[in-house]
Amino acid sequence: MSKAKNTGQTRLIAGFSRRLVLTTTIAMIIVAILSFGATVVQFNNALKPYLIEKAEAVATSVSQDIEYALEIGIPFGELRGLEEHVAALVEEHAEISALEVMTPEQLGSANLAESALESSDLADAPEGWAGSAAASLTEVAVMLTGADASAEIVVVDIVAEGRVLAQVLATVDDEYISGKMTSVFFDTLVILIAVSLVALEVVVVFSNSQLSEPFRRAENALRRRADGDLREYQIGRGRGRIAAFIEALNAQNARLRDAVSRALSATQDAARKASLRAFADRTSLFVKEPRSSASIMDARIPLFVFCFAEELQKSFLPLFVAENYSENDLFARDIMMGLPISAFMFVIAAFTPFAGRLVDKFGNKTLFLAGLVPAICGYFICYMASSGNEILLGRSITAVGYAIITISCQSYIAAVVVAENRARGMAIFVGVLMTATMCGTAIGAILADWLGYKPVFLVAMVFAAVAGVMGWNMLSTDLPAPEKKVVPAGMSKSPLATLMRNTQFVLIVLFCAIPAKIILTGFLYLFVPIYLASLDATQSEIGRIMMLYSLIIIPISPLASGFADRLGKNLWMVIFATIASGIVLLGLYQSASVAMVLIVVAALGVVHAFLKAPLIVAAMEAAERSPDITRTGALSLLRTSERIGSVIGPVVVAAMLVVLDYGQVAAILGITVSVLGGVMALLSLRRGSSVAHA
Repeated sequence: MSKAKNTGQTRLIAGFSRRLVLTTTIAMIIVAILSFGATVVQFNNALKPYLIEKAEAVATSVSQDIEYALEIGIPFGELRGLEEHVAALVEEHAEISALEVMTPEQLGSANLAESALESSDLADAPEGWAGSAAASLTEVAVMLTGADASAEIVVVDIVAEGRVLAQVLATVDDEYISGKMTSVFFDTLVILIAVSLVALEVVVVFSNSQLSEPFRRAENALRRRADGDLREYQIGRGRGRIAAFIEALNAQNARLRDAVSRALSATQDAARKASLRAFADRTSLFVKEPRSSASIMDARIPLFVFCFAEELQKSFLPLFVAENYSENDLFARDIMMGLPISAFMFVIAAFTPFAGRLVDKFGNKTLFLAGLVPAICGYFICYMASSGNEILLGRSITAVGYAIITISCQSYIAAVVVAENRARGMAIFVGVLMTATMCGTAIGAILADWLGYKPVFLVAMVFAAVAGVMGWNMLSTDLPAPEKKVVPAGMSKSPLATLMRNTQFVLIVLFCAIPAKIILTGFLYLFVPIYLASLDATQSEIGRIMMLYSLIIIPISPLASGFADRLGKNLWMVIFATIASGIVLLGLYQSASVAMVLIVVAALGVVHAFLKAPLIVAAMEAAERSPDITRTGALSLLRTSERIGSVIGPVVVAAMLVVLDYGQVAAILGITVSVLGGVMALLSLRRGSSVAHA
């Protein structure tokens, strides 16, 4: 009866909690909407007079220029370049949506329209509190929907010889304020998402290291002690009440261990000695668990902070190169815009094999800290850069540090996960990279919009230094011994020779890994920023759209990895995702709009969420069939091979953009990647049937 009562109370409390959360959420949404509406109305009413004054100043400037031309004897009908001058003013002043010079024949209809507008406004003026509230809500709806037909028009006369010869009409852009507020809203939302993700990373690591892991060790110690296991229990690296409790248990076991040791030394009775040894064996009295062990969480925060610093420049790097381009640079401007990305990837590809060997020799923690030196030096060179060549040098030096740090963290994670959870372990690695990419790309774009390009590199230097401090404190040297494989006699120890002998590994790299990287670096990192800039998107908008790619991968990648582990078909998931990623790019063919770019980037994020972690696992499974390659070596070879695509992507896309339009480049890239994925599927089917027949 009591149990049923408790169950009912639990359900009642759970139901109340759900209703409370739902009610609170709805209330917060309503309040946020009302607050946003009130803010839009207040800002619009307060700033509109200033916009009208500016429009009047611009219109007056145009009228004075025309009056001066008339004074020096140029007839009104023979003025040249007036339309270009007016168009340049409209482009320069975003607050003005239209600027027209009305001829005498057009004055009558314009004045009639203006007077009709004024009479309509006076007739519909609201009265009282209810009328004001209704008018405010209507104003919000009009601004949000863009349905306002009563635009503010400033009229300035052009006077010649005492009579009005023409008029300059400046139309105030009623969407200017709401557009600026929308930009501020999205910037704030991006910052909120980034802060939330950073907080989530910190909470996950903190809860694991300070709560979950200590309690797990305490539970393990108590369970062993209840079962009569009196070994020295694992304490871990943390210090606290739980660690002190486990130490107390170990102290009691140590006293018993000392007593048994003294008894064994003092007694000469063989039967008694046998009994004591049997007791010690049965209770594992002389067994000692290691004091600390490495965890995936150790590398999570340092890797996240460093990758965040690296991704800050991702949304504006091609535009930064274009801004600092000089005649002495190595190549033409269009090629130089993509060259730093390719050079960054090339240096990583060239240095990654050495990084893998250095990790096996010196350890993950040492290499992580060493990699920060070239990374920070590269950021400083980019901050001081005044040409494309200097940016190219800075990014190349940073690439050395990036290669060392990512390989050290990736091999760290691979060393501490068990074989059956590799996809999930690699999903954590991919998730950290994607979270950092999303936060860094978006925040970097906002900082570039607010501060300019160069200060962002100073911010990157600060975060890289913070990552070094965290790595020093969090990374463990207590890792499982690196696996060693015996190379059969007559087989080469060269990683390149190993790669060429492993047919499946080569196929995965050529037809899946390289095309995926071509899309990532060539399309997302080069094509998207340049294309959006050509569509007059702001730097913040470019960052938000690029951020969406990582924002989608973050929640989907763990689900896709878990599905891949259950399905056990990592290779086929990679093949289908490769084909789909090429098909997605076809959406930009003859569809020149910011909205379509956003849709394609979002779809690409979904597809790549099913590609990233399974690709690593499929490549490792293929590499493990070779008896002369370690896990770290396999990861190094994969990363090196992937960088080939990263190097090719920006150069190929930049070269195609010189002779083709954006839609054609996206279509060619998409078709090529899909064809490569289809070839990989056919080869895999053929290899599968050959193995079955054998």
